[in-house]
Amino acid sequence: MQRVRLRSVAKIVRSAGALAIVAASLGCRGATGRLAVVGGRTVTSEKLSAFVISQTGRPLSEVSPDLAAALFERYLDEEVVLAASPTPGDRDLTPTARSARVRDLSAALCPPPPSPSEAQLDAYLVAHPEMASGGDRVKLRQLILPDQVTARSARDRARSGDDWATLSRELSRAPNAGGGGVLGWVERGQLPPEFEAAVFGLSKGDVSEPVPSNAGWHLFQVMERRRPGEGPDPELRERARIQLTAEQADANQRTCLQTLAAKVGVRVECADASFPCRDPFEVKR
Repeated sequence: MQRVRLRSVAKIVRSAGALAIVAASLGCRGATGRLAVVGGRTVTSEKLSAFVISQTGRPLSEVSPDLAAALFERYLDEEVVLAASPTPGDRDLTPTARSARVRDLSAALCPPPPSPSEAQLDAYLVAHPEMASGGDRVKLRQLILPDQVTARSARDRARSGDDWATLSRELSRAPNAGGGGVLGWVERGQLPPEFEAAVFGLSKGDVSEPVPSNAGWHLFQVMERRRPGEGPDPELRERARIQLTAEQADANQRTCLQTLAAKVGVRVECADASFPCRDPFEVKR
C-alpha cells in the first residue's frame, strides 16, 4: 500500500513538473518583447533600450514612462526614415553614424515647406492676439542634438565661446540648423513647461542645460530679453513669421513621416511595453 501511494505521489510530481515546464514555455513565447514592425524589421524592447541608453546613458527600465514613450516614438520616426532610404545598410549603422544619416535623409525626404506668405502671416497675427501683449519674452535660438553626451559637449563649447551658428551647422538636427537655429521671440506660456523652466531664468547670452524631448536634446541660448512693461514689440511681425514657419515645418515633417510610414509599412503592437505606448503614425479621423 505504501509503495502504491509513493508511486502515485511521484506521478503527481512529474505531472506538475511537466505542467510547469509547459507554462514557462508558453510564458516565454508570449513575452516576445516585440513593440513594432517597421519596414519588415522588428523593433524589440531590447533594441529600444539600447537606443535609450545611447540617448540618456540609462537603460529603458530606469527612465520615466513619459520619456520612454517619447523616445520610442522618436526611434520609430528614425526607423521609418531609414527604411525609406535608397541606400542598403542604412539600418545597420552605429548610433553616431545613424543619427547623422537620419538628419541627412530627413532633409532629403521631408524638405521644409515654403516660407509663409504675407496673407498667412496676417491671418496668424489675427488668430494670436496674445503675441502683441508685451509680456515677459525672450529671443531664443536652439540646437537639437541626437543624445545627451553630444548635448553636454555642445553646451560646454557654447559656454566656452564657440560660435553658435557653427555649432548649429555642425551638430544640430533642427530644421533651420543651417541658419543658426533661431526661434525668435517667445513669451511665457508659449513653450512646453520643461523648455520654459530652462530658459526664463536665463539672462541675455546664457546657454541652458540640455532638455530632452521626442525630437532630441535641446540647448537654448537667450539672444535678447524684454521684460513686461518695456513697451510694444517692434519685431512683432518678424517674431510671428519665425513662429509660424516653425509650426508649419513641424506639421510638414509629421505629415511626411506619416506618408513614409504608410509606404514602408508600420505595425505598432505595444503588447509588451512597460510605458505608455501608441502608434504615432495613426491618422486621427
